[in-house]
Amino acid sequence: MSTGSTPPRRTVLRPRGAFIRAVAAIAALALTTSCTPPAPGADETYAAPVPDALEDYYEQSTQWEPCEGESGLECAEIEVPLDYDAPDEERISIAVIRQKALMPRGSLFVNPGGPGASGVDLVKNSGSTTFSSSLREKFHLVGFDPRGVGRSAPVECRSDAQLDASRAGDSLSIGQLGALCAEANARVLPHLDTGSAARDLDILRAAVGDKRLNYLGFSYGTKLGAAYSDRFGENVGRMVLDGAMNPMLGIDQVTTGQAQRFEQAVREWVDWCDDIRDCPVDGGGEAGLAELEKIMDRLGQDPMTTADGRRFDDHELANALLLPMYDDGWWDSMVAGLMDLEEGDPEALMSMADARSGRLDDGTYADNSWDAFTAINCLDYPEPALSGAELDRTLDDISPTIGWYLGGSLSCADWPADPVGKLGPAEPLNENSEALVVGTTGDPATPYEWSQALADQLAGEDRSNVHLLTYDGAGHTAYGRSNDCVTRVVDGFLLDGEAPEPAKVC
Repeated sequence: MSTGSTPPRRTVLRPRGAFIRAVAAIAALALTTSCTPPAPGADETYAAPVPDALEDYYEQSTQWEPCEGESGLECAEIEVPLDYDAPDEERISIAVIRQKALMPRGSLFVNPGGPGASGVDLVKNSGSTTFSSSLREKFHLVGFDPRGVGRSAPVECRSDAQLDASRAGDSLSIGQLGALCAEANARVLPHLDTGSAARDLDILRAAVGDKRLNYLGFSYGTKLGAAYSDRFGENVGRMVLDGAMNPMLGIDQVTTGQAQRFEQAVREWVDWCDDIRDCPVDGGGEAGLAELEKIMDRLGQDPMTTADGRRFDDHELANALLLPMYDDGWWDSMVAGLMDLEEGDPEALMSMADARSGRLDDGTYADNSWDAFTAINCLDYPEPALSGAELDRTLDDISPTIGWYLGGSLSCADWPADPVGKLGPAEPLNENSEALVVGTTGDPATPYEWSQALADQLAGEDRSNVHLLTYDGAGHTAYGRSNDCVTRVVDGFLLDGEAPEPAKVC
């Protein structure tokens, strides 16, 4: 997860969201009674006090309108202050989307991660497939683009051609990228931190009419959820944090932790591939990894050219390789792509690299997530403890196959906005709130021990209202990946407050 100018290895990439388009139209019905307990906040009448300077923001009434070209979805914009230290000055608009429930108990805010991923797109493109029918019947699904992302005061720095070049290893320095960002985004760059996004989220909660926040966040979305809980603990209802970030870790610790787990994931794929006839990296274990490294070395020295004239080199192969590490549904595709590569055809692997990068068939990028990723991380993280050279040596040691691609400069010393985030444990959860942390044992992007750590921090001395669910599987995050056990536990928690048994494993 680099903060530098190479396209970032984001802590979340949910490939199904790039390909699935929601088709269900949800009709709005009158609120009906239910014999099951409502989610906290659905009918409660309190929330934490609002500062006088922010009253106008909190008193907004959301003006929902049908989303253009989208049946069954409603869109709106909600105003927040650009700078919370000067709320009477410039305002920005946060884009929100809602899929209405049939029998609503309130709203469920969702965030797909990143930083830089769009919650509007999550609900629009895959709300009906990621979230169960039970949740969609009882909660209005509310997605939002955090500040700096998508449709919410987006930070846009690089052209499509510059993003292509960065992917191929022709990276800008952090200072060069910062200068590009400052040209068009100077006023917003200092205010894109996660703390400000958490404050926005509380205004969104109030604007849609909820007394307390019910929330499901994936990956970086867990960091945003924990930041919200730190600041607005009295306003938390039920919160699910899937694929957790550990707020105590610096950016260098995040990167090395991910590198270790991605190396392990690549090894598991190589071992699996060895059981396939004509596996292009046969031998398993060290032998298979050595074959993969040979292919990368060859492409680094002698890149191929795709049909559209782009260079397919070791960077693009590493980019493509990360996709099946996020989702083992891509394992077969990786094998097929390497077989094609042996025949001199890089097209399938380049398509996988494009999918992970959000590049569309017309050569444009679907959103501004690469630039937003860097801008947000440069505000959230203090300077890393490891120098670039120290990091490279560490990555070579712990992740010889893929670590070189995950590294690069993590320093934001030349970024045009100073960091404001601080490292430290999440505050214990409010006693009247509930949280479920979900960790996947084979998750390379948010290692399982990070979920354990966040659950411990939120629990404090009282574990009774914070629960840890373990998914024994591969890939990044657990909910919405067709595991019935995970779906049942998460839905039961959000809908009825059902706590999983201690040490529950799916």
